[in-house]
Amino acid sequence: MIVKKLAALSGAVLLMASAAFAADGATPDQVPFVEGQEPPPTKVGEGWCLRTIPATYKTVTKQKEVSPVTFYLEPVPAKYETQAEQVQVAPMKKVLTAVPAVFETGETRVMVRPEYTEYEIVPARWEEVEQTVEVREACEEISVIPATYRSVTELIEVAPAQAYWKKAEDGDCLCRCEKPAQYVTVAKEVLEKEGGLVKSSVPARTRTVKVWKLVAEAKVIERKVPAEYISVPRETVRVPAATTEQVIPAKFETVEKEVVIAPATTRKIEIPAKYETVTETVLDTPARLVWQKQSCDCGGVMAKYKEIPGTDMESLLKE
Repeated sequence: MIVKKLAALSGAVLLMASAAFAADGATPDQVPFVEGQEPPPTKVGEGWCLRTIPATYKTVTKQKEVSPVTFYLEPVPAKYETQAEQVQVAPMKKVLTAVPAVFETGETRVMVRPEYTEYEIVPARWEEVEQTVEVREACEEISVIPATYRSVTELIEVAPAQAYWKKAEDGDCLCRCEKPAQYVTVAKEVLEKEGGLVKSSVPARTRTVKVWKLVAEAKVIERKVPAEYISVPRETVRVPAATTEQVIPAKFETVEKEVVIAPATTRKIEIPAKYETVTETVLDTPARLVWQKQSCDCGGVMAKYKEIPGTDMESLLKE
């Protein structure tokens, strides 16, 4: 059974080693180690040992920044120039002169009593007349006719017919027997004629009474009384008072003053970064595990296989 296991394991190892050999470009005596995979098959008397190839380093020269780029702000002063400008020394103003009103004497009508309205109330006129009034409205009376009943007798079943099995006297047969139904006679009242309602008309009742009837409605007569006026002398304005306006223009003078033609600002000055050349040792190729071919006996090969997951003796002995 172990031989069959080793044969199957050798076939799988052959495929894995071929792929690893092509991918890494190693020599036939040295195969890259892949975790979970067995080493490739080899001849009897040869085996594979797991070796660590140390990492290699190389020296490189590069520029290293010792101080970064910095900036500072340099103030730039403002620029001025002298300009001539018209300045108002006295604003425009307006002078008003009063012109008195002119009066004259004349007559005018003055109302001594305003127009008003007089009202005369004419009362309403009534007369006594006879009139027929209804003292009770026509209506319908409803009479109740009671229902009539009669007594009858009825046969009522109190126990239904029943079938049952009866054992014969010899004990080997069953007879089908029937017990008849039981009835009782009862008396009850049934409706012979239904009751109902009968409607009958009752005429209205009237009588003649005397009432007062409006012949002419009350009204109001309106009369306008005109206003009264008298003529009185009075002084009236012929020309109303007024004002005349005189405009005094504004006064200006030419003055010189300094104006800003460019405001003060700041200028950004860049200080370049500083670099120096340094030499460093850096990793060229990392350390790695490889299978190294060597001569050995079968016991040594089995010991190496045991280090690979799934190749221990317990796994090889499993079906």
